[in-house]
Amino acid sequence: MARPSVIPAVKERLEAYLEKLEAVFQALPEDQRTATLPSTSDGKVNVRGVAQAINLKVSQEKYLYERMELSQLINLVAEGQGLLPIGSRLTQDAGDKALKERLVRHAQAGKAAEQAAVEAQAMQAELLDRLKDAVTEIETLKAENLRLRAQLDAVHAGIFIQVDL
Repeated sequence: MARPSVIPAVKERLEAYLEKLEAVFQALPEDQRTATLPSTSDGKVNVRGVAQAINLKVSQEKYLYERMELSQLINLVAEGQGLLPIGSRLTQDAGDKALKERLVRHAQAGKAAEQAAVEAQAMQAELLDRLKDAVTEIETLKAENLRLRAQLDAVHAGIFIQVDL
């Protein structure tokens, strides 16, 4: 025969404990309110402290994490008192991981953009050199063209010009 569940008894003790803590919290003046629920130094619910306060065995602490009906009760009070709920570390770790991945992607994109900029600068420098060479060649050809026109004009005017080949 299966043993009876301990959850109803745990829930009853937890509800009574949370009601007592919430009454104390509400009795404080609004500007002096601090969390009455056991908490960690980083503002999270101290589940072990709650478990000890309602006299749970160490092996029963897991119920406060695993059983939604218990963790939701604690989370409601915790959020009302400004504490992070049970399981917030898991969501925080997932958020941290996503943030790290995004930072890595941005760093990689930044490196790729930096490489593209270096390549673009090198290409621009090469194009400027080619443009300078082309301008020099055009100027040389214009001067030669001008000399040849002058020689042609002289020939048309009847002046004999010696042409070096």
